Amino acid sequence: MDALSGVLRAVRLTGAVFFQADFTAPWALESPESSMLAQALLPDARQVVLFHLVRGGRCWVDVPGQPRIELGPGDVIVFPLGDRHVMGSGAAEAVTPVTALFPGPPPFVRPPRLAYGGGGAATGLVCGYLYLERVFFSPLFGTLPRVLVARPDDGAAGAMLRSSAGILAAALEGCETTSDATPLDPSAPGGAEVLARLTELLFVEVLRRHMAKLAPEEVGFFAAIRDPGVGRALEAFHREPCRPWPVEQLARQAAMSRSGFAARFVELLGESPAQYTLRWRLRLAAQRLRETTDSIAEVATESGYASEAAFSRAFKREHGLAPGRFRSGPP
Repeated sequence: MDALSGVLRAVRLTGAVFFQADFTAPWALESPESSMLAQALLPDARQVVLFHLVRGGRCWVDVPGQPRIELGPGDVIVFPLGDRHVMGSGAAEAVTPVTALFPGPPPFVRPPRLAYGGGGAATGLVCGYLYLERVFFSPLFGTLPRVLVARPDDGAAGAMLRSSAGILAAALEGCETTSDATPLDPSAPGGAEVLARLTELLFVEVLRRHMAKLAPEEVGFFAAIRDPGVGRALEAFHREPCRPWPVEQLARQAAMSRSGFAARFVELLGESPAQYTLRWRLRLAAQRLRETTDSIAEVATESGYASEAAFSRAFKREHGLAPGRFRSGPP
């Protein structure tokens, strides 16, 4: 299993479709920061990543401090940090909050289909979100650009993107046109899970395309897992994160000298291999405390600590709370 697959499986990234849209020019709608949507969408207020897929037509996107982005059929735009943004087509007289179009407060039983605009050129959108536990957010998405755009070019990667987007759009069309509940209907048994997996597939393809285009001088998590040496070491670590991983062993996985590996690791990730492995184990421990009834002693042992006291000290340094307080406190 490659490093990206292993990490995404560990953090349990989850996707969902928020709404579909049929807009006609001119129109301009503002989407608030994801932090404003998170409480309404998710009771446990996890970190939210927003995305829009253009099913048909064209539109523009304005993000504060960045040039206007033009989107066409099949394009996907992702906001890893959930930035506020305005989308539209034509020259609308005013910008309307997209929340004003909602049929009621989210979350919705099934993705609503919103209609809005002046009756001109049509734009079809699928708008969704992905979320994961806050403890995993910064190392994964903290170094991503504020906006990612993936376009379905003519290559193999473009075919994968077109396929993912097409399946998702077709699934949602099935929800709209089928009178009886089907597996693609979010209100039917397994329907929400189907849509979740389709949105995750689309998002992972956007990440893969971003990684493929990274410049050699880029740093951060995605640059690290793409690096030939450090990437192999991360793959080995994330395959078995709770076993001991001295720097020498990670360097052997990378086929590099110990000093060369350590220096390259710090250059890409901003911390030493020992710090990275420690912090990741403590993130996994935090997830386990939230999601299981395992004792703190069991979690400590699985995290590689010889004693519960040592684990508790390290956990508090990392997360600001003792394990017991973390388990019982707010997400």
